[in-house]
Amino acid sequence: MIQRIQSVYLLLAAIALAAMFFFPLAIFIGGDKDQLVLYIYQLLSKVPGSNPDVPSYFIYPNLVLAALSLFITFTSVFMFKNRMRQLKMVRLVIILILVLIATFFFYYVVELEKASGIEAQYDIGAYLPLIAFAFLLLAYRGIMNDEKLIRSSERLR
Repeated sequence: MIQRIQSVYLLLAAIALAAMFFFPLAIFIGGDKDQLVLYIYQLLSKVPGSNPDVPSYFIYPNLVLAALSLFITFTSVFMFKNRMRQLKMVRLVIILILVLIATFFFYYVVELEKASGIEAQYDIGAYLPLIAFAFLLLAYRGIMNDEKLIRSSERLR
């Protein structure tokens, strides 16, 4: 059934992942020279005529991870009839989000701080993968509870 609680958790995780595309992840503000805003899909300089010192393909790995996580999470909402496949998909998305969080905090922010010489100020977009991760863990627990319930009822027959 689509009205199970884990379907709601999966939908909330998909909404949190989709919101990452609308909010900035980090802002690098300092002086007149460097004012950078990092979105999941672009690195934007707020100073006219100034370009960041990073290549344009710098953000593509994080963009691919976020888009893939969003797609798999959204499709797993509708796989409620095959719980084991839904469980595998949720596990995959959990791993993808952990990689997304690790690359963002330990690679992208560090590289942009080196390139701009400014410390990052995290915006709401940086916390949305953590929220999605929490909802995915709740969904995983709900799917596991359903699977245990089904197995115990089959044992009784």
